[in-house]
Amino acid sequence: MDYVIADTHFDHANIIEYCDRPFESVEEMNDRLVENWNRVVDPSDEVLFVGDLTIAGTASAFLTWISELNGEIVFVVGDHDTEVLTTLDDVSVCEYFRTEHDGHDFYAVHDPAEAPRNWGQWLLHGHHHNNWPGKFPFVNHRGGVVNVSVELIGYEPLAFDALVRYLERGEWIPSVDAVAAGEGPADGAGDNASGDSGDP
Repeated sequence: MDYVIADTHFDHANIIEYCDRPFESVEEMNDRLVENWNRVVDPSDEVLFVGDLTIAGTASAFLTWISELNGEIVFVVGDHDTEVLTTLDDVSVCEYFRTEHDGHDFYAVHDPAEAPRNWGQWLLHGHHHNNWPGKFPFVNHRGGVVNVSVELIGYEPLAFDALVRYLERGEWIPSVDAVAAGEGPADGAGDNASGDSGDP
């Protein structure tokens, strides 16, 4: 597996305000997300997508957007992915996915509340976007949880090699941008990795 990302929410105009995304319109957001994805990902790369591709939730919308994106995609279904196509050549659809990279084991599921309680390695999830930074940051090192929603990873797929480097810092990391800006842990950062907070 080469890259990971979650929560693109194509065609979701309200997500711009709800998650303070840096776009003036849904058209700009859609175009930038596709452009960023395809700039980073080659057609032969493997991408782990951790749910919520588009707000439309239809098979036609799924096909429209998935066909725009480079890579061989492992698609973990999110709560907005109500109709997905399971017969596409470069897309594998699943409820959860386990993988290993550079000696680290990962379990990916869209909503962290649906993860197994006895999983002792890294949990990859989306669902919570950037709305609960004290509970669901990019990396909660003590809890072994990683939030790969697009808002926290720079609106482009994150390389697993880079992810491992972040994990090996052994720190609570609010977002990829926070590392670049030299920001430390948020005040009151906690360990709780479950629960539903009414996210989009």
